[in-house]
Amino acid sequence: MDEQAIFPHLWRHPVDRAQRDLAVTIGILTVAAWLRFWGIDFGLPMAESRPDELNIAFQAMKFGRGDLNPHSFNYPTFFKYIVFGLYGAYYAVGRALHWFSGQEEFLRSFFSGAVTFRLLMRAWSAAMGTACVAMLLWAPGRKWSAALLAVAMLHVRDSHFGVTDPTLTTLCVASVLASMALRVEGTPSVATFAGLLGGLAASTKYNGALTAVPLVLAAWASPGDTVVLATRGLAGMALAFVAGSPYVLFDFATFKKDFLFEMKHLAEGHRVDVGPAWLAHARGTLPNGVGLPMLLAGVGGLGAVLWRDWKGGLVLLSFPLAWYVAMGRGETAFYRYMLPMVPFLAIGAGLLIDSIPRPMDDAPAWRRHLKWPVFLLCALPTAWSSVAVVSRMAAGDTRDAMGAWIEANVPTDTTIVHGGTYSGAPMLQRNVANQTREYVAKQGRSDAAGFRKPDDPKWYDPTRPMYDVLILDKEGLEFASKAFVDGTLASPPRWLLLEESGPSFYSAVPPEIRALAATRYEVAHVERAREGDGRDAVYDEQDAFYLPVAGLSGVTRMGPDLTLYRLRP
Repeated sequence: MDEQAIFPHLWRHPVDRAQRDLAVTIGILTVAAWLRFWGIDFGLPMAESRPDELNIAFQAMKFGRGDLNPHSFNYPTFFKYIVFGLYGAYYAVGRALHWFSGQEEFLRSFFSGAVTFRLLMRAWSAAMGTACVAMLLWAPGRKWSAALLAVAMLHVRDSHFGVTDPTLTTLCVASVLASMALRVEGTPSVATFAGLLGGLAASTKYNGALTAVPLVLAAWASPGDTVVLATRGLAGMALAFVAGSPYVLFDFATFKKDFLFEMKHLAEGHRVDVGPAWLAHARGTLPNGVGLPMLLAGVGGLGAVLWRDWKGGLVLLSFPLAWYVAMGRGETAFYRYMLPMVPFLAIGAGLLIDSIPRPMDDAPAWRRHLKWPVFLLCALPTAWSSVAVVSRMAAGDTRDAMGAWIEANVPTDTTIVHGGTYSGAPMLQRNVANQTREYVAKQGRSDAAGFRKPDDPKWYDPTRPMYDVLILDKEGLEFASKAFVDGTLASPPRWLLLEESGPSFYSAVPPEIRALAATRYEVAHVERAREGDGRDAVYDEQDAFYLPVAGLSGVTRMGPDLTLYRLRP
């Protein structure tokens, strides 16, 4: 049957190509923004709903004292300065609109959970993630690449996090696209621009310096002078890096110490042995992060570029290849380490789809629209994963629910021992002496890193109860320290809170403590994130992020399964 007889309105009122392209662009960006801003407030105000956010937030707040030296260089400072700028703007607007009477009220709002502060960080990341999707509209594969990145689960998930990785990824993509333009135009101004973007990427996270690889290759493959272009590009990169992180020069000793620590950490692994990182990423991170169809199409499409234009393909392929080699050389294999790979897999898959030849106009309809089934095959699995992950992030958190129950039902000024880690515990307001980092550090407790508030009670909420919360210590892959376990067994606390699920290391509880709970305690309250045993749930085992990346069918919300036990009389 004639297609025009089935859908006559489509032919009677044809849509202008420019209007159609605009509608497609708006649709892609709308989906991208919706997926990245939906559930942006997940886990708040809990300190560890996304590990590393508060570390960055506290360092950014310290800049307000006038000292722009971070005194810590595990990350460069460009992103921290961005966060500081966001906080400064928030303070200025708040003063103008009378949200704050002064600095003390501003600081109190920060110490009471920093909800708005962390929302600003997350909104920046979501905007950067959406901007990255927009940039792919001008990349090889164009709308196909952008549409695939818009729904790619790992990029969607990590664009919710107020940490360095989303900004790093967007800057890396921008630098590589500028290098591809350099390959064609061969002008010093384009080389400088590509270098500046790469330098800002490196000033966000050190491995952003890998953008130098496509930059140098583009200078070599371009019609211009290789030496001049490479020199201009690398000079721009160095200038931008130092501008974003000036104290790497002014406090070089601290920078060197922290930088070498990060290199060692990358090589040696993080708490859980997942084997070689390159293998862990190939087996788990990338298939779970973008879906197997998109991964295979992405790799195939990038490889095909070399056959069609080997110099241009080399410029495009060099960054993801260099990134994978650099990030895969050790045994630290956080899922987020592969985030900069995702846009390039989207480009590869988009190129593969776009390269499907268009048959003659008189060919059957299914042959003239063959690109769409291939696109849907790549997009639907990872889009489904994105919706599954973000919907659970938006559905609440067991740690928040347990904290609310404890504050409503457990007497104040009591002691609660938490079996697990600080990241798995509810966010309770702790007694001042128990709250400060300095106090617990003097005790030699490993959970000292989770304490940031000052000693002065004025920074605390007088309407909320306060508790002594003690965390069972872990070192490496061992269970709690023997002395702490023995002390808990000898003098059981009134309340015992145990994790029952989640990443294996962070939720591990000594068997002696579980036996103690079974014999001496009664269950007071339970908050579950899983229905059933949750055996299909796949976590990033090295990351203290309590939401699986795959196998979410039995998971209803974020957080570990938590059981609060009360000591029997």
